Amino acid sequence: MNAVGKVQIRKAFEAIAAHFEHTLDIKQAGMEILETGDTALVLSKTLVSAKGHPLQERKATYVFRKDASGVWVCVIDNSYGHDLLGV
Repeated sequence: MNAVGKVQIRKAFEAIAAHFEHTLDIKQAGMEILETGDTALVLSKTLVSAKGHPLQERKATYVFRKDASGVWVCVIDNSYGHDLLGV
């Protein structure tokens, strides 16, 4: 699902929570940040579990950009990491 804007993103998160019966548990198991200028690449190991689903380890990838006021904003959120390639 591709969600754009606050309303669609909120609806997507609500649908995900309902799908997992509000038992989704997410933990960070490590993170590296590669930063240059106004851009940061974040590589994260994430542990995901929910009722009725086995624990999964994901290697997530995120890109952040610093806006004009100095606030970091996530511009790419890929919580599946390279798993999207189906390799």
